[in-house]
Amino acid sequence: MSERLTVHRRLRAYRLHHNLYVLVLLVLGMAGAVVAYGRTHDQDGFLPELALAIATSLLASVLVLLSETYVKFKEHTNDIFLEGIEKLGISNLHFQKGELLGGLMDRCEHTFWASGYRLILTRGLVPQIESLARRGVTCRLLVSPPWFEAYRSVYGEQERVMQNYFAVLDAFARGAEQGLPTCEVRFTDKPLFSDTYKVDSQLVTGPYMHNRDPVHGRITANDFFTYELHRHSRLYELVNGEYETLWSDAGEVLDWDRYRAASAGARARDLNDQQLQDVLRQACAPLSPATDAADEVPQRLAALGR
Repeated sequence: MSERLTVHRRLRAYRLHHNLYVLVLLVLGMAGAVVAYGRTHDQDGFLPELALAIATSLLASVLVLLSETYVKFKEHTNDIFLEGIEKLGISNLHFQKGELLGGLMDRCEHTFWASGYRLILTRGLVPQIESLARRGVTCRLLVSPPWFEAYRSVYGEQERVMQNYFAVLDAFARGAEQGLPTCEVRFTDKPLFSDTYKVDSQLVTGPYMHNRDPVHGRITANDFFTYELHRHSRLYELVNGEYETLWSDAGEVLDWDRYRAASAGARARDLNDQQLQDVLRQACAPLSPATDAADEVPQRLAALGR
């Protein structure tokens, strides 16, 4: 446990100890003026009035310096916290991730990325997702699905999440109407260490805390808090790089033509969670590492002016 500094040592650490010394001198001077006035107040002349004026002036200075020192002390305490947060690369802390993302997505113009296991929060953003798809915003959805061991190692097999998956994917499909959605969905067998969202250049993420599920008694992951990241920070680069790495290493990609047919068939039947998993897996296609490289060729040729 870290040692808590005394008030004097904290004042010295905040470079306010000179204020303390001046404050002591002012108090001593005021006390001397009060004593001088007490000894001369029954005398006629200028001296009692001067002593009273000095005592009053010093008292006002003491109160002003005391309040100023206190305010600077509290501000400096906050500045240390804010400076640490700033150095880490965090621009803001939040506890309502859904509200934060909803507001950012309403203003999104170019790019939206999301990742997750169960897509509980993402399902709550269905209206915003439809709007993004309608506006033609380029989207990425990276998911660690229940048929991979990475998912089962975190949540087991008791969770029923496929309704969330179909709600989110249907929202992209509805927003795009008859055309193909401007959203690429990839499925990874690697574990996700946090749910990460990117809205244009703004990254929103947060750490997982692992707790025991009260119903099934197994360890499960829960969000603790959410933070936005500064674009020009090391943490931003690390989180963005992690998403890109998992994205490029994903093993399956959603085929939207297959998905639309599969979703329509699933709505016509009363399927359980496992059956919905099978339906969604049939709409997936293998994604080889060469796919990303092939996608980069036209971009490289354009850059070379060919």
